[in-house]
Amino acid sequence: MADPQQRLRRALDELDKAFVPEQDFVLDGCLYCYGEADIAALAGPPEAVPDDLVTTPLSEVPSHWDKPQELLRRMVPRIARLLVRGETHLDAGLIGTRFVEANWTGWPPAETAALRELWASWWAATLDQYPAPTAAYDVLEIVTVVTGALSPWLEVWEHARTRSATRHLEELVDLWCFEDQLSELKLGFLDEYDATPELLPWVLGHGRTRIGPSYVAQLDELEQYSSYLHPPG
Repeated sequence: MADPQQRLRRALDELDKAFVPEQDFVLDGCLYCYGEADIAALAGPPEAVPDDLVTTPLSEVPSHWDKPQELLRRMVPRIARLLVRGETHLDAGLIGTRFVEANWTGWPPAETAALRELWASWWAATLDQYPAPTAAYDVLEIVTVVTGALSPWLEVWEHARTRSATRHLEELVDLWCFEDQLSELKLGFLDEYDATPELLPWVLGHGRTRIGPSYVAQLDELEQYSSYLHPPG
């Protein structure tokens, strides 16, 4: 198995090969929010788009553009590099939801295959280092929402028996136990993925065996609260 960081770099390179931008792309957009020069830049070569415009397809509602799906597809390699470097300030749930809205699984097979490898390699590379450019709980939200599945990513985490993976788990507990979010946790910008039925028992079970005593105390409190919210039977 390749080193997780090497695998991620390879996945990013494969995105460049899979996503070949359409030539002579014409784009119409909201002139109230963007100038003609911005729209012209987004319609031009993706590698020439200014950094502050790269994530525009994710940050705006699709109705801002006459070809929102095509615009996002053109920018995927640039967007991916910003994501894995932790250089965007967009909400993780918003990122996942925008890809779903663009129906990325219906794109050409080479593109969807390259993206599936990106999600998998990014998750593995994130667990491989602590701190990571993007927090594990944010990466987990993105890959869960875009794929519509949580359990496969938890399984990878369960088998990642490194100190960095455990530190990410402790960070997740510390964040998502705050105000008992894990008891009723929805992922995605539209709260479209109900994560609690899978994530809560996993954290209370597997997670408890790996984290430090102070975090276990948080889980004990969470378990009591969850039992109150969701009594057996």
